[in-house]
Amino acid sequence: MKNIKYKNVLAAVIFCALVVSSCNFGDGNNTEQSVNPSENKNEADSNINNLPNDSNVGGAENDNAQANNEQLPEDGETPADSENNNHIKPENDESSNNGNSTNNNTHDKPENQTQTADNKKPNNTVKNDEDGEASNQGQGKDVYLTDPALLETWNELDDIALAGQTYYTENFSKTRIITKDGYLYNKAAEEKIDLRYLVAKGYLSSKYVTKKCDLLLLKASDLKNYSSLYIKDSETELVVAAAVPHPNENMYLLTTARSAGGAISSAQYASLLNGYYQNNGTVGHLSYGAADYERILSFISMYESKYEEYFVRSITSDNKYAVVILSETSTPSDVRQYVLRRSGSIWEVVMSGLETDPRALISVNKALPDFNLNLLPEYTINDYLVSLNKDKSQLVGEMTAKGYITGAADIEYICGTSNFVYIVLKNEQKYICNNTGSEWNVVQVSTSSEAISKMLSINKSAPTFIVLDR
Repeated sequence: MKNIKYKNVLAAVIFCALVVSSCNFGDGNNTEQSVNPSENKNEADSNINNLPNDSNVGGAENDNAQANNEQLPEDGETPADSENNNHIKPENDESSNNGNSTNNNTHDKPENQTQTADNKKPNNTVKNDEDGEASNQGQGKDVYLTDPALLETWNELDDIALAGQTYYTENFSKTRIITKDGYLYNKAAEEKIDLRYLVAKGYLSSKYVTKKCDLLLLKASDLKNYSSLYIKDSETELVVAAAVPHPNENMYLLTTARSAGGAISSAQYASLLNGYYQNNGTVGHLSYGAADYERILSFISMYESKYEEYFVRSITSDNKYAVVILSETSTPSDVRQYVLRRSGSIWEVVMSGLETDPRALISVNKALPDFNLNLLPEYTINDYLVSLNKDKSQLVGEMTAKGYITGAADIEYICGTSNFVYIVLKNEQKYICNNTGSEWNVVQVSTSSEAISKMLSINKSAPTFIVLDR
């Protein structure tokens, strides 16, 4: 069932009262009466302030909405269906003064008489939108929310947004649900979450299976940048939104499960999604000596303020982001993972500590929705933190006994987990070692690339970050 986002029946009463008060009734001495808009606004404000506490003037949600069971749960809770799914539209001139609407099914909007902190919209002002077109917030944009011809569309969008938000809330902690190019996406299954998906999973009525609608996962802060969209302050981080083209105009109608939303131009809509586009150029591995290789390490060194020498494991990048895995030469098991963003020739560390994050992919997607997740490795370093510091003396003893080395002093670099260890000797000989259960299988390799290939042939999610990149 659909959720009431606003109610403004009482606001309609005030509106009618203002219309009546502006007319010349009962005073024969005044054949002409000057109407001062500011005086009427003050009178309206006074009337609004005297309304009962459970009213919601102007369509904005009242702090006491919980008493009416109309408020959706906060982020992190499973949204529940509302007990009342009727949207209420403003009264027209034929409405009675008792506040009963002649049509109680229209998608509602905040009125122009007053604004709440949630909506943060100025009253009756003309403002240039992002596409340079002037819009009157008291008339031009709000009309889409109260247009009777759009009633069915708004109700459908409400159903879809609520189903999408419910799915996201219930599943984002169980699997890898992300935003991909702005759309709701199941990364674990590599599948876009659309209306058919929600219908198949039982989150949405089968009547929507053939509908055309974009199911988006966007930053609430990005939506709030558009003055024509009513998005509550309580909506933060990533929120599910449903959007469709206006049937007759070059506009998009957009709403979320908890806010009224509104309309933005097609150009604005394209610009919004463009900010989530994840193809930032070819993903590649930076080798030692590449133009940005040392530059990236220098910026990490400045970020850490340590200026240490590094054992670099890998640097992958596209034209916008880079992912770096390294350790200091003094502590090869202390592996760290960074994300950097390029601005011209400058690389800035934008995320650190990913090596301790069990859901690093989700965290990066949430913070940087335009980040190409193919830059991240298949493994999660956090899964191997305990075994990274495991004593490797047994392996060193086996290699000594088999004649690979004369002792631990021959080793320049050693790093590994319970199942894989990579070793570089001072004479530059390299070995990849795999634990078979009863012993270590030691194989000499000529390059780090060969070592990685052998590891991946055993396990496609093998911890290749143990391999020194040289």
